[in-house]
Amino acid sequence: MKNRIETLKESKHFQLVYIAEGIYAAISVPGTGSVGNATIIDLGDSTLVVDTFNSIQAAEDLKVAAFHLTGKPVSYVINTHWHSDHTSGNQVFSPKAQIISTSITREIMATFGKKRLEQQVSNPEPIYQAIKELEEKIQQERDEKLKKEMQWENASDIEYMKILPKLVYTLPTITFDQQLIIHGSDRDVQLITYGGGHTQSDTFVYLPEEKIAVMGDLVLSEHHPVMIHANPQEWLNILDRVELLDIETIIPGHGGICSMEELREVKGYISNIMSLVAETLQSRGSIDDILIPKAYQDWYFTTYFKENLKKVYDLIIK
Repeated sequence: MKNRIETLKESKHFQLVYIAEGIYAAISVPGTGSVGNATIIDLGDSTLVVDTFNSIQAAEDLKVAAFHLTGKPVSYVINTHWHSDHTSGNQVFSPKAQIISTSITREIMATFGKKRLEQQVSNPEPIYQAIKELEEKIQQERDEKLKKEMQWENASDIEYMKILPKLVYTLPTITFDQQLIIHGSDRDVQLITYGGGHTQSDTFVYLPEEKIAVMGDLVLSEHHPVMIHANPQEWLNILDRVELLDIETIIPGHGGICSMEELREVKGYISNIMSLVAETLQSRGSIDDILIPKAYQDWYFTTYFKENLKKVYDLIIK
């Protein structure tokens, strides 16, 4: 019920949005350390959460919100992919909740992800140095939109460093390879992977009766898609297949609640990036000279545009 949101103490980390009866999106508030979005789903006899934010405090607020809204503790946590802004809060829900991901996602978390955290804990200085350098850039930045984004990024990094000593890397306990259905007393949810697009392996959560999909970072709303670990062509292939499903409402990995229109915008963005780089290479130009197309100039995650160009460039010249 909508009024349950109104009776819950507001979290600084996210804004709760009523999607349908028993389904709530937790939309990240920029600069608070949560970074990515999360979702709460009441299955009737149990509660499911999709993604767990980038900070322990945000995940703790999510856990409280889930209990308040559903009247039950969280039994299942879904990690849509391995990136830390979707998995760092796992420890808050373990061991009472089963944490679920694809087998590939868990493998990456158990190896690369775990090792990276160990390095950050043993030698945090590079992150502190990056925070300091970004702070200096913020002082010099004249573009107000970009300056605001940089301030958000730095604030979230500072929040992350506060929790780093307390962070316990918590791996999924159940894995699947294609599809997994969780049957609740009131509704079923389908966990689906079509492979890797945004990362080496991406899961989305589909509620066919409600025509709702929780897409993780396969779909972002008014944010530049993040392609650092991406396979752009496979990403397009995945979104082509998602388009065949009966979906009206999308909870994206970043940004506000959206629809299939934003999914198509992400497809257009990826295609445009690939075309821009290919055309520049053909004309012997430099990707450093490629400007953000007008359609994406108001989107957030601005700094990822240049990184996305480089990612596609590196894939082409391999």
